Amino acid sequence: MRINRRGCRRGWRRRWTGSLLVSAAMVTSYASIARAQTLSSQATRNVPQSAAPRSVEAHPRALATSTFDLQTATVADINAAIDAGALTSEKLVGLYLKRIEAYDRQGPKINSVITLNPAALAEARALDIERKTKGRRSPLHGIPIVVKDLVDVAGLPTTAGFKPFGAPIPERDAAIVTRLKAAGAIIVAKVSAENWFGRDGFGATHPIGATLNPYNVEYTPGGSSNGPGASMASWFAAVGVGTDTGGSLQVPAAYNSLVGMLATQGLISRAGIVPRSLTQDRAGPIGRSVYDVAVLLGSMGGFDPEDLDTREGLGRYPQNTWVDQLTSPDLGKFRIGVLREAMSTLPANAEVQTVFEAALEDMRRAGAQVVDPVISGIDLGRQSESSPIGVWHYEVILAGDVYLKRLGPNRPFQTMKDMIAAVGPDKFVDTYPLALSYPPLDEDPGFMRRYRGRKVIRELIESLLARYDLDAFVIQYGSAPPLAKSVSGAAAPAGGRDARNLHGGGIVSSTGLPGIVMPAGYTKDNLPVGIEFIGKSFDDLRLLQVAYGYEQATKKRKSPQTTPPLPGEKFEY
Repeated sequence: MRINRRGCRRGWRRRWTGSLLVSAAMVTSYASIARAQTLSSQATRNVPQSAAPRSVEAHPRALATSTFDLQTATVADINAAIDAGALTSEKLVGLYLKRIEAYDRQGPKINSVITLNPAALAEARALDIERKTKGRRSPLHGIPIVVKDLVDVAGLPTTAGFKPFGAPIPERDAAIVTRLKAAGAIIVAKVSAENWFGRDGFGATHPIGATLNPYNVEYTPGGSSNGPGASMASWFAAVGVGTDTGGSLQVPAAYNSLVGMLATQGLISRAGIVPRSLTQDRAGPIGRSVYDVAVLLGSMGGFDPEDLDTREGLGRYPQNTWVDQLTSPDLGKFRIGVLREAMSTLPANAEVQTVFEAALEDMRRAGAQVVDPVISGIDLGRQSESSPIGVWHYEVILAGDVYLKRLGPNRPFQTMKDMIAAVGPDKFVDTYPLALSYPPLDEDPGFMRRYRGRKVIRELIESLLARYDLDAFVIQYGSAPPLAKSVSGAAAPAGGRDARNLHGGGIVSSTGLPGIVMPAGYTKDNLPVGIEFIGKSFDDLRLLQVAYGYEQATKKRKSPQTTPPLPGEKFEY
């Protein structure tokens, strides 16, 4: 198949995505899908009746009062259509599964999905019945979501992007999955993560290979939450869950024109998630709107005795009612500071810098008071990155042992040391075998020095926010997506080697402060550019309000061209 869109390859890569479990009845060729997008209005009227409610087919003008469009639908739009009887959760799951089949397994082969939930449709039917008889559990009732394949879902394998890990099937859900299921969410798929342990990136030890960026398949979608990023951009579900240690959720959000949030450290449990760091790891929502991210966040937080970091959030956990406070698109009440010291000024980032300056002007026009610059007096870009204050390198063995123990007696390896010995140290990124020889954390001067530095940077950022009475900081988040060839080779980071020098966005990952990455625009080659709002610890609701105001004032996000709408995704009711 040849696609002539600008920047896309002439021949799609062809790879086997063997764990997809879609039935043959759902298979639709990409050629027929592409033709369907250009049919005349007469042909559009011949869409099967199941693609739209009967009342719309019979009286398209007289009775139509609302339009549902899967491409742009928020969780609120989905609930409105279901409440009106125009949609069901079962039909919604089916629409997303068709998209996965058409664009992840076929067509451009985005390659984001590792495992589909074979019970997703049955769960949707049960939740439809419950909704009619008992009402909604929460705004997430019957809403399909995807989770990164580091997050345990009972009965589905966790690959961690590393074949030698053995794809154990956990008996218990991760703590956040338990909460999301209790809210009525449907886990429709587990999506790809960067190779979590192996040195060959998306090579032979990765279960499915590289994920592609839907905006331009020659470019990387970022990582390690490459699956959540690409799947959300392609709208394979309503909203997704990613994880972050050093940019792993923020980078894919920026590279895929998405909203990605990391709430303050301590608000969301990490139990049941394949870890790297006891200190830096966080899980967070990623989606196509601030509203959707807020909805998911409202059901993710809470105390968990398996993760005592969550004690810090007592009395301050995200609530489902937070979305009710995202009502004003007015930025006029907010003071936003610009941390230029934290941003890359390399010539390779010139076009991204231009987009960022335009975003600042958008904020001013929307009424925000932009304080530019706010000076810290240090090189924040360098001092907030992993080298000076990142501690995860020292914690990978301890954190991994805690996770393995949670898997129970049938786990593939008893300890991280056992796994490294059995698989072979040469298969691992050097960080893992090296960490076996480190002393205990409280006796390791390297760890203690970095841990102290982490605290200093966090306190510096919060003191600046207080000194200038700011609601948030904003920074240019890194670069535009680099070419995928930048991530080939041994131990190549999913964000691209070049991109690592352009981030200037390590503050949130390294300090535990809350941050929200937002779409800011596109380069001349249609590559997404992101910005990030940063707030004070536990001021997460205010940060959401700032991000919502910016989103509503600018409406920057647009969908990728490689995964266009399918028939039946848009209808009137």
